[in-house]
Parts: sequence; structure tokens; C-alpha cells
Amino acid sequence: MTNVTKYWKKVVMPLLLFYVIAVACRLVSLYVLPRLFPDSCSSIILQLCEGVGPALGAVVVMGIFKKKFFCSIAGKSWIRSLACIVFPTLIFLIFDTHHGLRTSLVFLGCTLYAFLEEVGWRGYLTGELAAMRPIKRILTITVLWFFWHLNFSFNLSGLIFFGILLLASWGLDRFAHDTRSLLLCACAHGIFNLFKHGNGILDNYLTISLLVISILSWFVIWYCPFKKKTTAP
Repeated sequence: MTNVTKYWKKVVMPLLLFYVIAVACRLVSLYVLPRLFPDSCSSIILQLCEGVGPALGAVVVMGIFKKKFFCSIAGKSWIRSLACIVFPTLIFLIFDTHHGLRTSLVFLGCTLYAFLEEVGWRGYLTGELAAMRPIKRILTITVLWFFWHLNFSFNLSGLIFFGILLLASWGLDRFAHDTRSLLLCACAHGIFNLFKHGNGILDNYLTISLLVISILSWFVIWYCPFKKKTTAP
């Protein structure tokens, strides 16, 4: 068996299967389900279905090709991963008395949706392309991510969207390699979704300030040491 054949069976076939499933689910959720259930076009379940494709594709590939996820749910620390969700939720509820509950629910919803995507993009695909140079891997994931959104516009708005995805891919790639935590990646991804589908909750400075504090807290939680190194006497 040649190296090309081995690479095709080991990498290309799993990647193609993953992407076909991810795109197929996206097409069904956007164009089939709304016609079958016209009253549920704005339902939370239907919106979650839009992001289930990458997760389903990753699970199928893992089962068929006996691969392992690059990232786990909590990565290197359950406590730090859960803190990334709990801390923003608490500060929204405590400090934003007018919009805190709604902001918390929207944040949790965006994070859940993002988690489904991240199972595929960072949980599987980042590991599948781990042998690539970082810049090549990030560009590849960005291109696949861009077209998965069924975005085929190459005007200014399309280029801006591609740039946002490129920036997000770079940051999430760093998080994935440093922490191996899908929850952290989902929280960061969820913030992008929150700014895109804020539904009016970002119209006040308090909410935006709390979001910024939440983002900064994730760096403190994961990158600041909490234990002092002990030196030998």
C-alpha cells in the first residue's frame, strides 16, 4: 500500500465523510425542516439543529474509523472548564438586574450551539489536521467553516465574515492546543454568536462590560498559575 493510499484512507476519507455529514445537516436544517415545520422557524430546537452537523459528523467518523477526539469536554481541568460557564452566568445575574436573566439564557444558548460546532471543528478536525503547519491548518479549517455556513458571497460583507472566521479559527486553535477543553472553545465561540445574534441585549454598556470581563476571566482561569512552585530547601 502506497503512502498516498494510506493518507487517503487515514485522513482524506474521514475528512470527506465528516464534511459531507456536516454540510448535509446544515442544508436540512436551513431548507428542509422549516418547510416541514413552518411554525418552528424561530424555535430554539431548530436553531440548535443548524449546528448539530459538525458534532454528528465527528461522532460518525470516530465510530467508523476508530479515531480519538483531539479535545475532550473539559480538557485539562473540569473545574476551570465549568468556571468558564458559571462565572459569566453569575455576574450577569448579579450585576445586571434588568437584563441579567435574559443575557444569561442567551449566553448559555449560544454556548450550547457553539459546543455542537466545536465538537467537529476543534474536537475532531483540529486533531485530524494536527500534522499541518499551524497557519495551513487554520486556513484550511477557516475555508471549510466558511463554506459550511453556505456563504458563497465574495463581496465586502463576505470577506469581512471570512476574516472574522479566520481570527476565530486562530484563537480557538490556540485554546484547543493549550487547554484541550471543548467547553472553553464553546464559550469563546458562543461570544461570537452572541455578538451576531444578540437580539438587543448588547444595546447597553453594562452588558458589554460584563462580557468583556467574562472573556478576560477565561484567560485568568486558564493561563494564570494558581499554585506556587515549591523550591527544594
